[in-house]
Amino acid sequence: MTLIFEIEEDLWWQTKVNLPTWSGFQSRDDSYGSNDSEESSNGDVTIVFAPEGRDIAPLTKDEIESVKWVLENEASLSKSLLSSLREAYPSLQEDYGYTEQNKIEYMPNIKCQDDFRNLIGLHSVNVHPIQKDGMPYIGFEFGCTWDPEHGLGVLMHGNRVVEIGGADTAILLWIAEKDAEKP
Repeated sequence: MTLIFEIEEDLWWQTKVNLPTWSGFQSRDDSYGSNDSEESSNGDVTIVFAPEGRDIAPLTKDEIESVKWVLENEASLSKSLLSSLREAYPSLQEDYGYTEQNKIEYMPNIKCQDDFRNLIGLHSVNVHPIQKDGMPYIGFEFGCTWDPEHGLGVLMHGNRVVEIGGADTAILLWIAEKDAEKP
C-alpha cells in the first residue's frame, strides 16, 4: 500500500483514503466537519498525521507504518468506536438537554448503531505521533447534527475508546499523552 502525504498549511501531513465502513454516513468534508452534500459519504476521508506535536519533516517509515496500521484495522476500529458511541449516546443526549421537539430533529433516540448514519459523518482521522504497546493513538473527528459548532471527537488507542467529546478530542495530543502515561 502506497500512501502519498502532502504538507497542509505548513502544519501537518495529510493524505486522502477511502474507509469503506464510513460509506453511507453523512458527507462532512467541508470546513470544520460541516455537511458538504445532501448525498451520503462514499467513505473518502482525510488522514492527518500528527495534528499537534510534530514538525513538518517528512514522515519516517515507522510513522507511515502507524498510518498503515490504522488503515488495515479500520473495520475493527470503527466497530469499537460505534459500539462505544452507542453506549455513551444517552449520556450525550442528557448533556445536550434538547427539548423533546429539538431532540427529535437533532439528537433522536437510536435503536442500533446504523441509526448514526443520519446523525454523523467522518471528517478526518488524526493519527497521533505517540504509541503505547505498539499501537497508535487515533482521533476520529466527526461533524454531527447535535453540535454543528463543536462536532464530535473520539480518541482511541488501538481498538479501545479513550474519550468521547467535541471534535477537539480527536485532535488534542495532551489527551493521548495523559492516557499513555497510565500503567
